[in-house]
Parts: sequence; C-alpha cells; structure tokens
Amino acid sequence: MSSDKSIVILYSELAGYVLSCFEALGKTPGVNLLVVHWPIKTEAPFRLPTSSNFKLRGRSNMSREDIITIVDNAHPDLVIVSGWMDEDYLAVAKIYKSQIPVVLTIDNHWVGNLKQWFAVVTAPIFIKRLFNCAWVPGVPQTTYVKKLGFASNNIKNGFYSADTTLFNNIYRKREKTTRSKKKLLYIGRYLELKGIIELWDTFMKLSPEYPEWELHCVGAGELYEERASHPQIFHHDFLQPNELTPLIETATAFVMPSQIEPWGVVLHEMAAAGLPLIASDAVGATTMFLNPGENGWIYPSGNISALFNSFKELFNTSDSDLDQMGRKSHQLASRLTPEIWAETAQNFLLCNKLKN
Repeated sequence: MSSDKSIVILYSELAGYVLSCFEALGKTPGVNLLVVHWPIKTEAPFRLPTSSNFKLRGRSNMSREDIITIVDNAHPDLVIVSGWMDEDYLAVAKIYKSQIPVVLTIDNHWVGNLKQWFAVVTAPIFIKRLFNCAWVPGVPQTTYVKKLGFASNNIKNGFYSADTTLFNNIYRKREKTTRSKKKLLYIGRYLELKGIIELWDTFMKLSPEYPEWELHCVGAGELYEERASHPQIFHHDFLQPNELTPLIETATAFVMPSQIEPWGVVLHEMAAAGLPLIASDAVGATTMFLNPGENGWIYPSGNISALFNSFKELFNTSDSDLDQMGRKSHQLASRLTPEIWAETAQNFLLCNKLKN
C-alpha cells in the first residue's frame, strides 16, 4: 500500500503567485496534489503554465457530482477549500470532514460588521460542521477564525506567498542596475477601491516640486479608460510576470494605496525584489512585510494628507537610505516562501479533527 499522501485543493480564482506554492507542494516527495479551480479573471488574464508536479482542473463546466467524483478518485488525505462561497466545494467538505482534515481558507479581516457577527453566530451549525482547521494569510484574519470557533492549535498563518525565487532573482539584478530616474511603481487593478484615483491626484500635486519622479502604473480594470493623463504618469496595462521584470528592476519604490486589501501578495513580491514600500493600513500584508521607519511608510487608508506626507518623505529620502530600506524589505520578505507554504500545507495532515 502506498504511503504517498493525496492532497486536494478546491481553489477559487487562480493568480500567478499561488502556482509557485502549488509547485513547491507538488514536487515534495510523497505528495500527490490535485487542484480544482475557478475560471481565470478577465481583469488579470495571466497565462496558465503547465506542471508535471500537480494536476490542475478547471471547474467551469463541472457539475457538483463531477467535482465529488474527481475528489473521490484522488482518495484524499487532506482537503483544502477556498472560503465558503462555493456550494459545490462545501458539498465536498461535508463528505470528508468526519474522515480527514478539511481546511477552511479565508482572507477577511475581522471588522465586526453584521455579516461577520452572523457568521460567528451560525458557525457551530454551518462552518464547524464542514471544516476542522483554518489557514489564513496572517494576524488580521486570525481574530476572525478564532471567533468562528477554531482552536489556536488548528489555525495556521501564511496562506498567501509570493514566488520568492522569481523576485529574489530580480533583487539580485537590481543590485547591479544603475537607476538613472526616480520611478514610483503601482501594480494593481484600476478600481476605485484600490485607491488609484487618490494615488494619481496626490502624485500630480507633488510633481511640480519633484519633477525627477515618475509614476508607473501596471494593471487593468474599469477605470483604465479614465486613467490620469500627465507627462510623468505612465500606464502599462496588464503585464505578464516576465514583462514586469524590467519595470521592477528600474523602480525606486512601490506604492499600494488600497482602501480594501485583505492581504496583497504584490507587497510581498515587491519586498522580495528589494523596494522601499508605501502602503495603506488596509493592506493586510503590511503586518508581515512593512516596518514603518525601516523599509517604508504605512498611512491610514483614505487619508489623502497622510499619503501626501508619505510621498514627500519618500521623495526627500537619500539614495543610500533608499538602498538600505530596500535591503530591509528583502530581508522581511524571507519570512514566507513557497517552500514554507508547502510545509504548512503538509502540517495540516496532522490536524486533530477530533478536537476542534
């Protein structure tokens, strides 16, 4: 009888970074990995690579019975489920919860609104009936899953990781790159909730005082056709990871002004690449990868004057201090890697499903 462990992940919307985590888990000796996933987002149409280390199945044309059959044929020892929004995934969780560890993953911060309190009240008859354990990105989400009734020993952090190998390579290239221009980089969707309008407005107000700085924006979304027109603002649309590399190599700093951002893996990516960071306090990843005064600035989300002041401080920082901040970012980024992610996933095989 084989001692290999079968892990099934029922995932929502794939992103490029998570594939590096699947790859790290899939190539682990003794692990067989199957991932079922939702269709690719049209706003972030990255090319889906193939891998010999895990099986990837799109669920767009699958019925509930199809998904149950595919999972059953995998003979899982562990099932990991993205949230509780997919009723077909929940049907799988219900089948296996009493047999093996079934892990809930969520990235919501605890904010104490009516919807979250309803989830807390109904958790014993809904959520805990389906899941033994919980896997969250970090501290902002841990409070929530504890309120849902998960014991501390059945909760793990680190659910989102950047492809650190890719961005560590960019960091090494940046160390050898001479940057002749000051470039502030934004990577994200062109949506109001991403704070992109206040980003443009704030940059344009400061541009006359700091004409050497450029703002480079990468992404797609509903506001792209209404994008700011300014000689120092450059729009690059959506780029594949390999197309992004030259921009990151020549960037001076990175900004993430989101109004809502449960985690924000791109902050981890830019930290690994060695960029000083500016981010709003709505970005969950700041709790792990941004230490104010060491590698960047955190400002209250939606506070335009605070964003303005953060920009001024960045623009007035010397090159040597910016380099030091970049090195600190790179150091902090090593807290989480796809290999650590894969190890955490395997640790859930030991999740005590009888005491939760």
